[in-house]
Amino acid sequence: MRHLTRSITLACIIGLFTAGQALAVPQSHPQPAAAQTAGQNQKIRQNRIVKNETARIMPVLDDRIKDPELLSKTREKLLSMPVEDIQLVSSLCERVAASDETPRADIVFSLVTTLIVLS
Repeated sequence: MRHLTRSITLACIIGLFTAGQALAVPQSHPQPAAAQTAGQNQKIRQNRIVKNETARIMPVLDDRIKDPELLSKTREKLLSMPVEDIQLVSSLCERVAASDETPRADIVFSLVTTLIVLS
């Protein structure tokens, strides 16, 4: 009798758990605040990188490009580029600034303009 009581109790408990899960109403859960904060932090970090890299790029472009309208379009284009491309352009601009008026600087500046135009 005792064995039968345990079996019936166990069957009822299992039945309640499975029925409860089957009858449960799915609810949408908002994204945790930590995940939202992490996404916002990532965006802030990327914006900071873009701002710093653009500050390194623009003096080189100011020296080489004399047309203000073209400079403003270039700045807009830089702000729409992916972070990795901006970092590459910044690295190349450092090389242009380091070797100022040499053929090497002209070639590197050609690469910079090509990257900006094609991205």
